[in-house]
Amino acid sequence: MKKIVTSLLLIMTTLLFAGCSSSSSKGQSGNEGANGDYSKLNIALISDTIGTEQFILQAYNALKDAADKYGFKWTSIECTDTAAWEENTRAASNEGYDLIIGVGWQAADPFSEAADAFPNTKYAVIDTTASNEKVASFGFDEAQGAYVQGAMVGTAFPNESLYGYIASFQTQATYKYRYGFSEGVKSVKPDAKFMYNYINSYNDTNLAYEYALQQKAAGANFIFGGVSASANSGIYQAAQELAKKGTPIYTTGLSIDQTTEENPYIIGGLLKNTGAVVNNIVDKFLAGELEGGAQVLGLKEGAFGVVGVTPETMNYRNTDIITDEVIEAGKKAADKIISGELVIEVPEESAN
Repeated sequence: MKKIVTSLLLIMTTLLFAGCSSSSSKGQSGNEGANGDYSKLNIALISDTIGTEQFILQAYNALKDAADKYGFKWTSIECTDTAAWEENTRAASNEGYDLIIGVGWQAADPFSEAADAFPNTKYAVIDTTASNEKVASFGFDEAQGAYVQGAMVGTAFPNESLYGYIASFQTQATYKYRYGFSEGVKSVKPDAKFMYNYINSYNDTNLAYEYALQQKAAGANFIFGGVSASANSGIYQAAQELAKKGTPIYTTGLSIDQTTEENPYIIGGLLKNTGAVVNNIVDKFLAGELEGGAQVLGLKEGAFGVVGVTPETMNYRNTDIITDEVIEAGKKAADKIISGELVIEVPEESAN
């Protein structure tokens, strides 16, 4: 009797997995069924709690719009902590989704594990690199945008001799920003010098504030805000307080447009367009061309941008600083990168 039950369970399991694989298998022309019907496909987006976080909202809205356009089913799954990421990834995989997209560094490990356990599901992560080559990892070419930003800063502040930079951790990832920014400034002002500080955190606004004051005291009137979209607020606070004393500094935002009329000392910033990456992932998946491994998207793909240049819009433009000349300098730098005339190769930080 025990052998009969075991055999029945084995048959049922085989049929279940056969059913899952049929929905995710692709034909010669991609993942569509007859007449380009994608209605049987299911795609999941896993992220931190969305709220008003534009970095995640862009991805959410892009997937929603793609579902409306192509007709596939989709769902959004939010995580509150690391444990939730593991649980939700496993649960979504068990549900038989054809494609699961993760936004943020937390997706790397659970997706790498799931890719081995669920071979009929495609996995893609955004803004991180999974250790498993079966996972498609999409990163951003931060150095490209930082170079354009640097060219604009060098044009906007031609008489400065020292430029500041405050970041989270001293890693190769942050070095891409630092290197691109410094090279961009030096394309306008070859003798420029730079001052760097790291707060070893993503949210220590107090330390970011203190470093901003120190860099100003050292002679930096512009400070690249490279901490995070939240911790940069320490730099922004310092900018407003110093302006009241008649000794202003100017700075930039990160990942989203943080320019605002309430703080005109935030004069620009860099953008990570997760929506463009989601569109790239979905298009490749539907065409049957989504491959594992690391891929980098930049200005040309619209995945990484510079406020006021790509795109040309910005929440608020301080025209006293960001003049037409400054915008033009940014556009020229961006055009060179997009056309391939200018290629920015970031060395290992230890080599410098």
